[in-house]
Amino acid sequence: MKRLNYIYAAVPLFVLLSCGPLLTGLLGTSGLMLLLVFLFIIVTWGVVWVRLYTGCRLRPEFAILSVLPHSIYYLTLFFGSSLFRSPAWQNVYGFTWLAFTVIMLISLRPGRADDRHERVARDRTFILMAILTVFYAWSTMASFATQLFNM
Repeated sequence: MKRLNYIYAAVPLFVLLSCGPLLTGLLGTSGLMLLLVFLFIIVTWGVVWVRLYTGCRLRPEFAILSVLPHSIYYLTLFFGSSLFRSPAWQNVYGFTWLAFTVIMLISLRPGRADDRHERVARDRTFILMAILTVFYAWSTMASFATQLFNM
C-alpha cells in the first residue's frame, strides 16, 4: 500500500477511534457502542497491517499494537473495571501508547511501494505526520486517561 493511500485511509479511522468520550457520552457503554467501536478497530488494524506487510520494515503482526490502547479503553469502560487506578497498570497503559507511537512512526516511513526514496530527515510528509502522530498519541492518551483513571 502506498503511503499516501495509507494516510488517507488511516487518519479518518484514528480520528473516529479517538472520539471515545464523545461516543460513550452519546451511546453510553452499551453493546451497540462496543460493536461500532470494534468494527472501526478491526478496519483500522487491517489498514495498518497491510501497510506494514507491504512496507517490509516491520512484521505485520505488530499492527495489533496500533489499536491496543483504544481497545483497552473501550473494553475497560464497557466492563466498568477499576483496574487502572493502580499506578502499575497506568504505566502499562502509558507503554501501550508509546508502542502505538513507535508502530505508527515506522508505518509512516517510505516503503517499497512508494515512488520516492529519500532520507527520513528530508521527507516532509514523514516529518509532518510524525509531529501529528506524536500529538495525537499524547492528546488521545490524556483524554482517555481522565476517564479511565477516575472510574
